[in-house]
Amino acid sequence: MVEVLKSSFEDLFPIIETCIRECSFVAFDTEFTGLTADSSNTETLFDDGPARYAKKRRDVQQFIMVQIGLSAFIEIPHENRYRVHTFNFYVYPGSFGSVNVKFLCQASALEFLCRHNFDFNKFIYDGISYLNEEQEKVLCNEIEELSVATDAECDYDEITVQEISSKISEWLATAKNEDKLVLEKPPSVSDYVLHSQLRQRFPAIWTISVDRLHVQCAKITEEKKSIILKEHEMENERVLNSMLGFTRVFRLLVKHRKPIVGHNCFMDLMLMYDKFYRPLPVKYSQFKEDISRLFPFVFDTKSMSASMRKSYKETGLFENTTLSRLYAAFQRRFDLYQPAIIHGQEGSKYREAEALHEAGYDAFMTGSVFLRIAHLKAVVHLR
Repeated sequence: MVEVLKSSFEDLFPIIETCIRECSFVAFDTEFTGLTADSSNTETLFDDGPARYAKKRRDVQQFIMVQIGLSAFIEIPHENRYRVHTFNFYVYPGSFGSVNVKFLCQASALEFLCRHNFDFNKFIYDGISYLNEEQEKVLCNEIEELSVATDAECDYDEITVQEISSKISEWLATAKNEDKLVLEKPPSVSDYVLHSQLRQRFPAIWTISVDRLHVQCAKITEEKKSIILKEHEMENERVLNSMLGFTRVFRLLVKHRKPIVGHNCFMDLMLMYDKFYRPLPVKYSQFKEDISRLFPFVFDTKSMSASMRKSYKETGLFENTTLSRLYAAFQRRFDLYQPAIIHGQEGSKYREAEALHEAGYDAFMTGSVFLRIAHLKAVVHLR
């Protein structure tokens, strides 16, 4: 298992991309901050698909994911073996400009995470950011217009920024190209706001932070400014990529159209749609249509095992369809010609011990159960 954090995401992204591109299928799992936002959203046996979706939609819009597990199963040709590469992502909705997500936490859900050794420091301090398409558009516009400051910041900053602007105006009256002016940086104004405002007000200067306490203004030519702006555009792109974070992995899954496998994954799919793609549509039919287009092949091992329970009643194999019980049942069972599963070099943690309800481990178990179920179905078909 590879643990993926904000601090290691860029280095690991090419490896993740290779695994997704080369795999036969990807198993996934998520952990989140709650299940039910309101008692009126509780599901009943009388709910049909649209009714269940409407209730879950209200929940998903208010909760977030905290951890995502992906297991890429790569078939080894002519060996009846699969090598699995598992990634365990901590994700956290980073804030930038007006993109500042509010979400609910359910006490029982946090207690559940605590019982299974979830690291809340990694979640908050080093969680990978993400955006859906709507948030991405907002952020792109704000970066382009240099208006990332919130309304509250702008109202407060105006007086302070105006004082600095007056000093720059006086200096510019006699300054020559390449002349520099160093000013104290006001602690109440963020770097982004200060540089954005000064560059907007004075097209003939460029600003940089000298250190934590000072800002430098330089009078420059149009030619030099053109070069600097190109470099600045690259910096804006870096900021956007950083905020997109895990959304880039989601888009790899969509791009490569690999089968994805979950366990009881209806809410997981809704969360992924809402957080990485678009706000959930009102109509259930639209959600189904979009999911089918994004992921043409979706398998749910909970549904698959439930449908096979009757056929294997005597064996007791599908008596309990919770993920950990299914995985344990298949570990005790041997079937002729069953495919072997080996971990990649990074997978020593899951070879040595269980890590139930860690998203990466649950994704690995899901993929393993899927392979065994697929083998059983293939054997029956051959008969």
